[in-house]
Amino acid sequence: MTIRIEIVGALRGSLDGAPVTPTQPKLRRLLALLAANPGTVVRHETITDELWSGPPSAKLARIVQTYVSQLRKLFGTAEVCLHTPKVGYRLELAPADYLDAEHLLRLRDTAESHLRGRDPAAAADVLGAAVDLCRGEVLSDVSLGPVLRREKARLDLVRVGVLERYLRVQLDLGRPEAVLAQVDRVVREDPRHEQLYASLLLGFACVGQRARATDLFHDVRARLARESGLEPGQALRSAFERALRDEPPESAPPVSTVRPLRVPRYGRPEQVFPTGEVVGHGPQAEFALAELTRTPRSGPAVLAVVGAPGVGTSTFCARVAEQARAAYPDGRLLADVAEHSPTEILGNFLRALRPGTAIPEGLAARVLSFRKHTRDSRLLVVLDNVTDGTEFSALAPGSPDSALVLGCASRLSAPVVSVELPRMAPEDLLTLFTSRVGQARVEREPLAAWSLVTRCRGLPMAAAVLAELARYRPHWSLGRLAQRLADPPLTAGKLDLAASVARSADGLDATDWAALVRLAHRDDRPDAVSADWVARSVDLSPDDATDLLDRLTWIRLADPAPQGRTRADGDTRYRIDPLYLRAIRELSTRSSTRDTTAWAPPARSNDARTRQAAST
Repeated sequence: MTIRIEIVGALRGSLDGAPVTPTQPKLRRLLALLAANPGTVVRHETITDELWSGPPSAKLARIVQTYVSQLRKLFGTAEVCLHTPKVGYRLELAPADYLDAEHLLRLRDTAESHLRGRDPAAAADVLGAAVDLCRGEVLSDVSLGPVLRREKARLDLVRVGVLERYLRVQLDLGRPEAVLAQVDRVVREDPRHEQLYASLLLGFACVGQRARATDLFHDVRARLARESGLEPGQALRSAFERALRDEPPESAPPVSTVRPLRVPRYGRPEQVFPTGEVVGHGPQAEFALAELTRTPRSGPAVLAVVGAPGVGTSTFCARVAEQARAAYPDGRLLADVAEHSPTEILGNFLRALRPGTAIPEGLAARVLSFRKHTRDSRLLVVLDNVTDGTEFSALAPGSPDSALVLGCASRLSAPVVSVELPRMAPEDLLTLFTSRVGQARVEREPLAAWSLVTRCRGLPMAAAVLAELARYRPHWSLGRLAQRLADPPLTAGKLDLAASVARSADGLDATDWAALVRLAHRDDRPDAVSADWVARSVDLSPDDATDLLDRLTWIRLADPAPQGRTRADGDTRYRIDPLYLRAIRELSTRSSTRDTTAWAPPARSNDARTRQAAST
C-alpha cells in the first residue's frame, strides 16, 4: 500500500494509484496543513486557528477527531495521522510513500551540495527534476486560512527559488535553450520575482532575440506598474541593458555570486536577495557561513559583519544570506536600521509573516508578537547599518534555529561574534570593475583600467562608482576617464561613499566631528598622523587627540599605520583614508550651506555607557 500526497500545485492524494483526494473544504485544509509539516506535530491551537480562526475548545477538538478519522479511512491506515495526546497530530508516511513538498526540499539541498562541490552540470540535472515536480502555485485549489497562507508563502518561496536557481545554473553552463524552454512557466510568476525574468532576458540575449527581450521587459514593467506601482529593479534593468548590447553568453552572471545589496525599507520572507558579481573576502565568507550553520546552539546565532565605509559590508551580508539560505528554509527578512526604528521594522516584519492580521502597538508588544510567530521557524534576519545604539536584540526571532546578520559600519561593544572585512586587493577590484563595464572594454585598455582601480585604495564602493561613470559614458575611453579623474568620485547613481562615511561618523559627538572637519581641511598633514600632530593641528590636548584617534579607529574611519606604527618617541601613527577626508569635507560643506542633504553629527556623550543607557 503506497500513499502519495502532492501540494506543490493543486492538492492531490492517492492510494496505490487510485485518487483519494478529499472534497470537503475543511478536510482538504487539514490534510494540506499536515502535508505542509511532514513529520512534525501540528498543535491543536494551530489546527483550530486554521480551520476556524479561533482558540481550541472541547467541541472543536471532537470535530478535528472526526476529520482525522475520515483521513485515516481515505488512506486506509490509522498510522497516517498519529495523535500526540494534548498536543496535536502528525502526518507520518512510510519510506515507500511520497510527499512532493518533502521531495522538493531534498532535491534543492542535493543541488546545493553539487554547487558547493563545483559540479554545476549535476546540479542542473537535479534542479531540472525539481522544476518538473512543481505543477504550479502551492495549494492552488485549496481555500486557505491564516496558517496555510503562511505555509503557502514559505513553500512558494522554495518553488520559485528552485526555478530561479535552475535558470541561473543553465545560463552559467552556456545553455540558453534550457532557459527559454521555461518561458511559459516563468511568465506565470509574479513580476516581483525579477531574477526569473532577468534570466529569461539573458537567455534571449544569448540567442540574439533582442526583440523578444525588449517585448518581455516592457511587459514586465507594465505588470509591475499595474499590480504594485513599482519600477523594474536593478537586476531586471541590468539584464535588459546586456540584452540590448547583445553581449555573448559568457556575460551571464555566475551562479554563486551576489551584487551589492540595495537594502529596501523592509523585507518579506519570500523576497529574493539580489544576485550578481562578488569577489574577494573568501575566508571571511567561509567563517561567517560556518558560524551561521553551527549546531547545536542555545539561541539565535548573531554575527556582526564589520567593515570600513565603502569596503562592501552590505554586499557581504547579501552574499552570506544567499549562501546560508538552505539552513533557513522559512525565509529571510531584511531591514535598514538607519531608515526605520525597531518598532517600524517589527511592524513590517509581522505584516510580511502574517498578512492581513492586526499589528499590535508599541515596541514591547511587537517584540512579543514577533517572537511568538517565529518560535518554530528558521529565519535569517539581516540588519544593515547597525551601530552600538541599535536595539538589535529586539529584532531577533524567537527560535534558537534562527539567526541575525548585522552589517556594521563600526565595531560593537556587545559580546557578539564578529567578522571584519579588510580592504580588497587591486586584482579583486579589477575583477569587480570588469564585471560592471564589460570584459571587452577592459581588454581594449588594460593599463587604463588598472590605473583606475589602483586609485580606489582597496574600497569596492569606489571601484563601483568608477564603473558606474564608465557605464554611463560608453563614448568615453577608459584612458580619458583616467585622465579626467585624479581621484575616484564619491558618488555615482545610488552609490554614495560620503553617505557611508556619514553613517560611521554618527558615532562621534559634535566636538569630535568639529575636530575631524578641521583635520580634513589641513593640506599639510602627513601620510600617517600622530596624536601629538593632531593635538597641535586642531587645538586639542594630547589626551583628547589620543581619544579622538582611538574613537576614529573604533568606528573604522582610521587605522593604525601598518608599518612603522611606533616611532622612536613611542607615538603610534594612524592613517585616515584621503577618500574619507574628502567625504568629510563634502559633508561639512553641505552642513555649512544648509544643503537639503546636509549631515551633522547628533549631540551625544562620548561615554559609551551613557549612549547605551540612553538607547535602552
